[in-house]
Amino acid sequence: MRYYRYTLDELKESSDRKRFTYISFFAGGGGSSAGYKLAGGDCRFVNEFQQVAVDTYLENWPNTPHICGDIKDVTGAQIMEMTGIKKYELDILDGSPPCPPFSMSGTKKAGWGKEKMAYGMKQKNIEDLTWEMIRIAGEMMPKVIICENVKGLTMEYAKQHLDRMVTDFEALGYSTTFKVLNGIHFGVPQKRQRVFIVSVRNDVLEDIGMPWMLVSSLFPDGADEEPSVEDAIGDLRLDNENSVEAHELREIMKKSAKYKWLKRLPKNPDKVMSVGDDVVGPFYDKLIAHRTKWGKEVPERKTSFFQSRRVPWHQASHTLSEQGLQTSLAVNLHPDEDRGYTTKEAKRLMSLPEDYILTGTLNERLARIGLMVAPMMMKYVAASIYEKVLEPYNEVHNSKD
Repeated sequence: MRYYRYTLDELKESSDRKRFTYISFFAGGGGSSAGYKLAGGDCRFVNEFQQVAVDTYLENWPNTPHICGDIKDVTGAQIMEMTGIKKYELDILDGSPPCPPFSMSGTKKAGWGKEKMAYGMKQKNIEDLTWEMIRIAGEMMPKVIICENVKGLTMEYAKQHLDRMVTDFEALGYSTTFKVLNGIHFGVPQKRQRVFIVSVRNDVLEDIGMPWMLVSSLFPDGADEEPSVEDAIGDLRLDNENSVEAHELREIMKKSAKYKWLKRLPKNPDKVMSVGDDVVGPFYDKLIAHRTKWGKEVPERKTSFFQSRRVPWHQASHTLSEQGLQTSLAVNLHPDEDRGYTTKEAKRLMSLPEDYILTGTLNERLARIGLMVAPMMMKYVAASIYEKVLEPYNEVHNSKD
């Protein structure tokens, strides 16, 4: 699927179609909302814990009813009173709980129930926030529930969490399916694998004549064509010469302890190359043997210190993450420069609108992007759900009227 560049005005035009209603939990800076709006969704309410994320959201959609606070303190009754939506009326309830417990490192049992970084601070048992969202779903009973999370939720110990989600949705009267999708098949110039969980209320399935075993067919088909970094940001080469952000990122990296390593990576290589594997790897054992030359111990090859990697222009980017986009870590390196991506570049690689407004410091803006749901992925998922479930449901009930 080709890379598509668009603006906030185009996004708002799509949203004005108001093909379906939705509310969003763990809304962040609005990545999932951008996707729903592209599919014609009408946002009626959002909940987000972190103020800097709410600030970003409201800069782009200032009139959105919202609660900035802990989801544990939010009730379905509150939302229905704020929005005028009655129980059973809402089309889609969206929620993408914080992913640290389900990341590839969080799939091990030992990492559960302990403090983890989320929303920029240490929090305990953040995996339990999922059940708060399901609680509100039971209080509002939307027609469809859509959740997005990291692929790790489908693996190892974390899979038990996903299984419980399915069981709890079933107890509420929903049929549930899930599938891992890759952003590169949906117009996102990034190898971003995410699991999408879709639950449809059983009476809705009955009304549209869809057997529960066909719920798995609700996901969109991706395209074989994969957009590249070149497609997304190739035209910014000249802009970067005068970019204040690009200059700032270069200077930050020059002061980094890892700079002497990452500058050895070839510019625009034929394949993906990393500091750990392609620069340090060949003589890592010698480094360990002569660690006194560093004055302290040598970092592990698999730590973020050595994980900086450069992707060639003709390939899609690796997954952008909150930590990977941080200015001092720069896990995702620019194809031609010894620095991480600017916010303008990162926005494009995440399939955000060209003029999307981000608030906060440079690191906060980059982190906000790394935490987002890729809008184009959500657009195609939401559009598929609308066309296969919500539109047929509306047709059935309009004919009865």
